[in-house]
Amino acid sequence: MVTWPFDLTVYAGLLALYFGHALLARGAPDAQPKHTLYFLFGLATIWLALETPIDTISDYFLDSVHMLQHVLLAFVAPPLLLLGLSRDMAGQVMRFPGLRAATEPVPAQVMAAMIMIVWHLPFLYELTLYNESVHVLEHLMFVASGVILYWPILEATSAHAGWTMSAGAKLVYVLLATLPQDGVALALIFSRVPFYEYYTNAPRLIPGYTALIDQTIAGALLMIFGKVTLGVAAGVVFFRWFGAEHRADRGIESAMRVPPAARRVEKR
Repeated sequence: MVTWPFDLTVYAGLLALYFGHALLARGAPDAQPKHTLYFLFGLATIWLALETPIDTISDYFLDSVHMLQHVLLAFVAPPLLLLGLSRDMAGQVMRFPGLRAATEPVPAQVMAAMIMIVWHLPFLYELTLYNESVHVLEHLMFVASGVILYWPILEATSAHAGWTMSAGAKLVYVLLATLPQDGVALALIFSRVPFYEYYTNAPRLIPGYTALIDQTIAGALLMIFGKVTLGVAAGVVFFRWFGAEHRADRGIESAMRVPPAARRVEKR
């Protein structure tokens, strides 16, 4: 039966994150209401993934819904949480030991890729379905991987990186970030046998919806929704870059239109 889960540890974690964010905001002069709103959307996404029938269906019935849960935790919630940080707030968060090194572009890419690939290997993936403690660890690592992956991209957080990437470098970074999820997704989509025995033996909620069809849809969800979220980030980077270049060009044109006599007056 599909039910609504209730896990006190999830609610405790969400409350701890909320009050932690509130404390950061109190000590940050540049914190604005929009930061709280974004952060609440991020918390709501985590709640949606873990405390609704999405969790029940993914635990007992459908791999495709399990993959949707992973996408929400790894690709949707993290950028919303990071958008909830102003530049000063991000600077305070950077005081956590090891975070500065982990959020540099190269380590962030490598760690996020490893977490995405390793947790979808059949042995570990199925272990999470039989062992709740391992399952919780997996979810925490997905959220953490999303945070470190998006950290070098977003404006407020990337300002504190040792290597602040140019807009062009950020676009390349986003393109590279799609490769690990594509590798996992393509393996699921084009496999002719189910990878996960747990879902092969799971009860069928929909007649004719076989484990292989379920697995194919799981791969498609990972590829599509993962690309959409990273695509949104790339779009924002591109249009800000384009806008900055356009404003710079207009500034040059305006300067060139100023008569020489007016320029001499300005210099005086």
